[in-house]
Amino acid sequence: MGAANAPPKELIGGRYRIDRAIGRGGMGTVWLCRDEVLQRTVAVKQIGTVGGEPTGDTRRAMREARSAAALNHRNAIAIYDVVEHDGVPWLVMEYFRSQTLSELMRPGPLPAVRVARIGAQVAAALAAAHAAGIIHRDVKPANILVADDDLAKISDFGIAHPAHDDRLTQTGMTSGTPAYFSPELARGADPSTAADAWALGATLYAAVEGRPPHPRLPNPLAMLQVIATTPVPRPVRAGLLQEPIGHLMDPDPATRWDMTKASEALRDLVSRTTAGTVPAVRTPGPAAVPEPDTKPEQTPTPPPADTSAAPDRSRFFPVALVVAALLLVGIGVVYLAQSLGADDTDGGPEADDRSSAAPTQPDGASATPEASATPEPSASTPSDDETAPATPTGSARAREQTVDTYFDTVPGDLDAGWAMLSPAMQGRVGRESYDGFWATIDSTDATDVRAVGSDQVTAQVTYTRTDGSVTTENQVLTLVPDGDGYLIDADR
Repeated sequence: MGAANAPPKELIGGRYRIDRAIGRGGMGTVWLCRDEVLQRTVAVKQIGTVGGEPTGDTRRAMREARSAAALNHRNAIAIYDVVEHDGVPWLVMEYFRSQTLSELMRPGPLPAVRVARIGAQVAAALAAAHAAGIIHRDVKPANILVADDDLAKISDFGIAHPAHDDRLTQTGMTSGTPAYFSPELARGADPSTAADAWALGATLYAAVEGRPPHPRLPNPLAMLQVIATTPVPRPVRAGLLQEPIGHLMDPDPATRWDMTKASEALRDLVSRTTAGTVPAVRTPGPAAVPEPDTKPEQTPTPPPADTSAAPDRSRFFPVALVVAALLLVGIGVVYLAQSLGADDTDGGPEADDRSSAAPTQPDGASATPEASATPEPSASTPSDDETAPATPTGSARAREQTVDTYFDTVPGDLDAGWAMLSPAMQGRVGRESYDGFWATIDSTDATDVRAVGSDQVTAQVTYTRTDGSVTTENQVLTLVPDGDGYLIDADR
């Protein structure tokens, strides 16, 4: 009896009664069955064979089943039993009510945060498998199961093998899905834990981009040739996943992230996103991600995970000084004149329609947090000469306007936003990480913008993300003078 045509209600191995087919993949049909002994629902499938091997290789199948059964992890489908039926082995597995990741992707790309949450769980399961000496060899969206609450489990260890198994070299055949092969695997290298890491990176790539890293080709050999020789295009929708994907798809398997590192980094990313702090902090790893499509032969070793947790947390809020520098040249002079005798409530050139922000720090206010540190001209100031020693645009209003202008500029004009960062902050953030973050943001709204001390501005910033989620943060931005204006130098 074959797996594809097993009649309903038949007993597999004298114990597992077939109910219905619930899935079909490259390794055969998966059947929903009832365990007549333990009275529980299980999933059962006939274990397929690899080309070039005898179809009745029961001993090989038993070895694979034992290898997979050795893995006991919350995020991996459990293997309960292996039985022989009609001369072929059948694998009895945990039944997990879910959809595959590939099914979730059908309507379109998934939000980066959700993909990171799923990826962290799969990476944890693969880390446990690798620690047990097991290589999965077929990590792909169709083998990742996701429940309604986003609990994820990796399945189909039917072609998993112990790391020391030399069966591949004996048969000359490779199991797995070519679209998710690593370059070294496509060039003929043996499967490895690093190849599993690449496949997970390619899976995350496909989930956020809506397509695999390389276009599918009908000829498997042509597909392997493309993977072996063609750099991966840089993802455009990955956002904060861009760096983890870059490390997982590092062309050099020696410096590619292992699954423990990937799990920790993705879990940290999800945790910080949930806490609403991701926009303010850097993604894990170096600012310059080794992108597969730009430097396939140069793959710097990533630093330890927490080296980026510097005192200045390098938030991605560069202050738009391409616009602000030109604006503030005139603003500083106008404000200085207005503050000497005019009513500052008219706002002059810097007034905008944000009534909650513009009047918060009027020039000449007698009780402001920074009145003693940055004296403001008032109506009683006798002449321009007395204010000359002050920084031309050193008023609280000028600094507040810089921050207002920046958040009005991004994410619509990232070039202008980037130009509003100081060179030091640009170096800490990195343009790719900056663009990656803002790709996840649909709009911003800065309110309660207040200058404090001599060089800082506080603001309440609301971020509306492209996935529809909204978070609000209280931020403190440090500004540095730049000619007649300011640049954002740090934020926390």
